[in-house]
Amino acid sequence: MPKMMNRNKKIFAILISYNAEKTLEKFYKNFPKHLFSKIILVDDASHDRTYYLAKKLGIKSYRNPKNLGYGGNMKRAMSIGLKLGGDVLVDIHPDGEYKPSAIVPALKKIEKGALLVLGNRFHSSNDPLKSGMYVWKYFPIKILNFISRLILGLKINDYHQGFRVYTRELLNKINYGDDSTGFLFSFELIAQAAFWKISVAQVPVDTKYTGKKRGATLKKSIAYSLEIFWVLLLYILAKIGLKNKIFLKPNS
Repeated sequence: MPKMMNRNKKIFAILISYNAEKTLEKFYKNFPKHLFSKIILVDDASHDRTYYLAKKLGIKSYRNPKNLGYGGNMKRAMSIGLKLGGDVLVDIHPDGEYKPSAIVPALKKIEKGALLVLGNRFHSSNDPLKSGMYVWKYFPIKILNFISRLILGLKINDYHQGFRVYTRELLNKINYGDDSTGFLFSFELIAQAAFWKISVAQVPVDTKYTGKKRGATLKKSIAYSLEIFWVLLLYILAKIGLKNKIFLKPNS
């Protein structure tokens, strides 16, 4: 566990998995296990042997009886992590897309008071295009990031990536249970943090995109972009008093 982290805080890694059998063993071999009190894998009803390989590797593993979607799987993983006593939940995908070198800097941000930390792919030593991102995906993401930053007002450069560190305090303050079960989940949570003026920080994260992990299809990317604009509209309406359920306090 990092020396800078309060010894009373339990740091968990949550590995959200779907058909990760081909990458899991190599990922786990190089994963900084010493940083964590627990490492939890939640398999979203994969068609391969992800769950059984995770068990073989000694990872505390859970398997959804049916596919819950990215957001649904995140909700279950968060629920498990909190129930087991986790105070800090590091969400990193076991497909090797995001490199674990971002973990320690992110934990330092938590130690300094951030309740949510996001990775930033657009930094000086990482070029998503050179690491395999599709060109047609790169520029729309940059535009979405600009619009998201303009409306939400957070000093964040990359709102739509997959390395995140959550805290128990953050999850107790927002109504994440009503968020989407799809990929929109993560952006809704960021919008909720902005709405409730919760401290959000970012750290550089290095990436490697290969195969299907190079990005969603064009059709799915367009649908996701439209959903982002919908969440931003709901955020603006909530700011003027017309609150959607995701911008309500938990259990209100």
